[in-house]
Amino acid sequence: MAKKKVVSKKVRWKRNFITTGLILLVIYIGVHIISRTEGVRSMVADKISNGTRLPVALESCAATPLLGLRLKDLDFYGVRMSEVKVKFNGFAWLSKKTPLVKRLDIQDLEIKFQRVPATGNWEPLVLHGLGSTLGAVLGLNPAPGSENDTLPKFPAYVINEKTLLQLRRAKVVWYDEKNRELAYITHTDSRIKMVAFSERKALQTRIKCGHIKLASGHVLREFQLEAIQISGYTPTLVLGMSDSDGEYEGFQTKTLWQDLNLHLSALAEL
Repeated sequence: MAKKKVVSKKVRWKRNFITTGLILLVIYIGVHIISRTEGVRSMVADKISNGTRLPVALESCAATPLLGLRLKDLDFYGVRMSEVKVKFNGFAWLSKKTPLVKRLDIQDLEIKFQRVPATGNWEPLVLHGLGSTLGAVLGLNPAPGSENDTLPKFPAYVINEKTLLQLRRAKVVWYDEKNRELAYITHTDSRIKMVAFSERKALQTRIKCGHIKLASGHVLREFQLEAIQISGYTPTLVLGMSDSDGEYEGFQTKTLWQDLNLHLSALAEL
């Protein structure tokens, strides 16, 4: 009688491990191939169009090594981005407060805000909140009723304040109703990350701008700012702020965006 071949548990575990690895590899390669197809590009463009309420042009998309998305030449009303890398939260479905998009890395961002004569809101309306907040920092009066809930917004479960934003070579310009330039920020690089600070988590923000033109006409060159917001600690701590003409002492504030214009104006007068 022929002897039966006994397969040990160790050998069986190895085989299962190799088989599982090969299946995952095939799926991984398949995801990368599928992500480059016209169907996926069109689907992603449609999703962004639904979120912005605007027609969207997207040249191409592909998966990143960590299965995020890389978008090339994304363009919609008043906004252009040469490259966008999207990193997703794998467990976003476990919490309503956790956004699907964990991080956005945007290269060569250009935004042109145009003030709407009738309302004073900033177009594109889906970015009105950003335009109004940053505009107020530069000394532009916020639009009346800027918290209007009827304005289009990105769904909070997709992108919210927990989404980290990294910028390289960004440019933002504000124009009035007659297309006259009011203020701008150019050559902006930003880095936002979570760090440990005094045994607590903290949000560290570093911003560099080539030029900033305030609504007053003052111009800041080679502007830099570093700020930290510590979890459980309400005020934001600005560690330092400077431009090519001088440095400004650090400060802390509970209303950073409202107060920053005063500090920028003071820095411009150094």
